[in-house]
Amino acid sequence: MTTSKTPARLRLAPAALLLALVVVLAVVAAAVGFRLELWGYGSAVRILRYAVYGGIVTALLAVTAMALTWPGRGRRFAVALLALLLVSPALLVPLYWNYSKSRLPPIQDIATDPDDPLSFWDVPTTRIDYPGGEVAEQQRAAFPDIRPLVLRAPLPEVYRSAVELVRERGWKLVAADAEEGRIEATVTTFWFGFKDDVAVGLTPVDGGVRVDMRSASRYGGGGDGGANANRIRSFLRDLQRATGGS
Repeated sequence: MTTSKTPARLRLAPAALLLALVVVLAVVAAAVGFRLELWGYGSAVRILRYAVYGGIVTALLAVTAMALTWPGRGRRFAVALLALLLVSPALLVPLYWNYSKSRLPPIQDIATDPDDPLSFWDVPTTRIDYPGGEVAEQQRAAFPDIRPLVLRAPLPEVYRSAVELVRERGWKLVAADAEEGRIEATVTTFWFGFKDDVAVGLTPVDGGVRVDMRSASRYGGGGDGGANANRIRSFLRDLQRATGGS
């Protein structure tokens, strides 16, 4: 019995660690390669998918190695534990992302007014017009709180606060026209550098300013996991605070 277990203890933990390093490198390579334009969105997603498969195998190997070396909890146990810790973020983040997407409709273009969404005039994108129709209905069902915001503040103050918020968030300001009440910006996501486009529209109304917003992802097709809705929600909340409330 001892003879048969010894090879497993010797091989499983190092194999799990080696595979964990490969998985981590694959995740990093997928992001770096996309940022450097070495490959496109589809290739980056495929690399991530294979990394998840590798992460599952790694986790199984690591857990098995830990179980086999549990009585002594020596160096091989530590190696297996290290492999599990290394691969966990690379495995859990994509799985959580897919779970988030599965709970929401497959949309990635969100507007505070789906019936009359803001247009993108200056951001460098080849996006077609707002899809409307079924997408608008799905948005209303999934994000009923995403609506225009009316602020009881002067237009110049709202405009200045909106531009400041764009800059504070690190978004790339593409256009800012005070007379038209129009702001456009591009958001670059932290890890992969995916580009999302944002438009803010300010319209004078009785006693204040109506704020509309649109946020749309350039890449993907299966939904954004709620990222664009969250971006609009947090921006309007902070704008309301910056201007003293509605």
